[in-house]
Amino acid sequence: MPDLRYRTFRMKVYARLCPPDLTPQERDRFLGALDRLDEDGMEDFFDERPLESTVKRAVQILKEARDLGDRINVLDRTLPVLPHVEITECYNRLRALGGEIEGFEAAGLLN
Repeated sequence: MPDLRYRTFRMKVYARLCPPDLTPQERDRFLGALDRLDEDGMEDFFDERPLESTVKRAVQILKEARDLGDRINVLDRTLPVLPHVEITECYNRLRALGGEIEGFEAAGLLN
């Protein structure tokens, strides 16, 4: 299962979402964002394109996973003060999102 908490894993999923019909300029932009591990650039790239439902859902999953990962990082820094319940909930949600991505992969819906 992909560990979507971390940027490197999320970027691997973005790489699998590369549309086949890109112009050379779009391809350079896409590959540049991948090389820089630029999630903002990837989100902007996909926000500007019409997407099929599976790709659209995968991008939504990656955005949510990014937010959850950022939240966990904040909670990890402040931990004895905050309850562990929220961290557990974030990890449970990340596992569910990872399972959804895994389902797409198993069904051959991601390149």
